[in-house]
Amino acid sequence: MKCATCHANMILKKGEFDLRIKGRLYLVRNTSYEECSSCGEKVLSPDVSQRLYEKIQNGQFKKENISISVLDGAYS
Repeated sequence: MKCATCHANMILKKGEFDLRIKGRLYLVRNTSYEECSSCGEKVLSPDVSQRLYEKIQNGQFKKENISISVLDGAYS
């Protein structure tokens, strides 16, 4: 598959993927996705996307407290 952003080759990977749905951040662990070898764009397959959205809709996830680094983007 070619990257929709830069048209380089995508590489199949497995690992963590973050999703934002309706302003809420979800961290998906141990999932398959494709990543662009050039720009880093990440894409889920339609099948994987559908399964993840169904799990979220049905509340089939656990809540964890994790620490993330946050930057204030008001630098321009």
